[in-house]
Amino acid sequence: MHLIDSTSEPLTQATQALFSSKTRGRILEQSLLLFNQSGFGSVTTASIAKEAEVLEGSLWYHFHSKKDILTAHLALVQAAFEEQNTLANSSDPQTIIEGVFQSYDVIWDFRYILRDDFRSLLKDDPAMLAVTEKINLYFDQWAEERIRHSHVHGVLEIPQNDMEGISEIILVIGRYWLDFSSKKYPETPHQTLRKKGLAHIFTVLQPYLNSESRSLVERGLRNR
Repeated sequence: MHLIDSTSEPLTQATQALFSSKTRGRILEQSLLLFNQSGFGSVTTASIAKEAEVLEGSLWYHFHSKKDILTAHLALVQAAFEEQNTLANSSDPQTIIEGVFQSYDVIWDFRYILRDDFRSLLKDDPAMLAVTEKINLYFDQWAEERIRHSHVHGVLEIPQNDMEGISEIILVIGRYWLDFSSKKYPETPHQTLRKKGLAHIFTVLQPYLNSESRSLVERGLRNR
């Protein structure tokens, strides 16, 4: 019996496409699902092998430890995120908003990396901890940069004095939702929770959206 409810669309199609059907790809995909569901510290290599339908020895052949799987996930999320971020760097409002939506999808699919307490989990491995903290800082800075970029190109109209506060609120909502949502709504499909998180973020930004941008956001949320 599998531990993961595959009927709730746990990963976007773009993220699923990152994983091959070969042994290594199955291990990476199923470990990602398990880490998202139960947390990095709680998942065993035996449970990963079971979900990936491989022998545990095969898992050890590809990854010498769970931390090696984490390292592979970090490389995947950064590559996927940077690819989607090319859209968010546009000057066109529709492309900017769509790029933010797709970048958020990547963050959601790899949410355990931003959600789990690696300061505790990796306290005996300062080098690995530094890597996870670096990518967390990268995502935080990205969120702040998107606020400023959207302001420069007219998607948002935020007074300069409010910029830092709005950025911090967005970060708090984004990070808290990654952990809170599945606990409050355990039976709700992942696609719905992902969309709801985006809606919460844009609720905060709504007073600063011009009419065109507001319509684009509403259309984007309807299509998700």
